[in-house]
Amino acid sequence: MAEATGTALAKPSTKELELARAAIMEGKEIPSASDPEVISKAIMERIMSAETFEDAFRAQSLSAWRDVLMGIPVYVRDIRFNPSTKRDKDKPDHPSIYAVVDVQPIDPQSGELGEVQTVSIGGRNVLIQLYKMLEKGWSDKPVMLTAKDTQGGYEALWLEDAKTEAPF
Repeated sequence: MAEATGTALAKPSTKELELARAAIMEGKEIPSASDPEVISKAIMERIMSAETFEDAFRAQSLSAWRDVLMGIPVYVRDIRFNPSTKRDKDKPDHPSIYAVVDVQPIDPQSGELGEVQTVSIGGRNVLIQLYKMLEKGWSDKPVMLTAKDTQGGYEALWLEDAKTEAPF
């Protein structure tokens, strides 16, 4: 099984952690965490690394974690909390942010590490788990996104410990 490689998650400042916690737990607004220059550079790097016409001219969109890697073990490589534009006005205490997460899948059969993918997630449970991962520096622990049915008929998203001993 491949070991986690790469650098640990960058530890945010105490102030950044406090803002993220308040945004998740209380729905407090946070300033935009995205530096337009960093985003622009990342887009240019993606275009420059394109090997095909389709890759160079593909419209950019961010996949939802649940749509592309539900139930797949991953290492979390980076977490960025961004202000959400999809707020429910009837639920002001719900998170005012979503997370953009760089994850590296672990092949369930071979245990080999796949290519890093960038996904988004906005579920409150997962946001607070990602917050805790940042706070404690647990990027060396593989996790897996799962969904649990609630008594109210909803589906709650969770990150579970992805045990790497078996079957990986």
